[in-house]
Amino acid sequence: MTAEPLVVTWPKDVTPAEVIERALYALADTVSGVIDGDGDVWELTAYPKSEHADRDAIGHRLREEVTDQSLRLRIAERTDPIRNLVFALAFSRSGLTSADQPVEGTDA
Repeated sequence: MTAEPLVVTWPKDVTPAEVIERALYALADTVSGVIDGDGDVWELTAYPKSEHADRDAIGHRLREEVTDQSLRLRIAERTDPIRNLVFALAFSRSGLTSADQPVEGTDA
């Protein structure tokens, strides 16, 4: 006998599907799931891997992980320009800039 699936929803206008996918991956040891995007909400049907799983605890863990992944994504988006600048500066001083590398398919 398998545990009953758990359905959790998030509004599409504030929660990207990528965040839910990342959360599901982070909890892959205890749950698998399917994301459906009909309407204005993402609906995650989560299937606990143990028939004795605590569905309430899994629901809490999923919501916590979605919140965590959402914050991680926002931080990454906000710091992306700075990160790119740091990498550009580091590569410009290393002698490994793309201008030094031949373009694939040319005779350079």
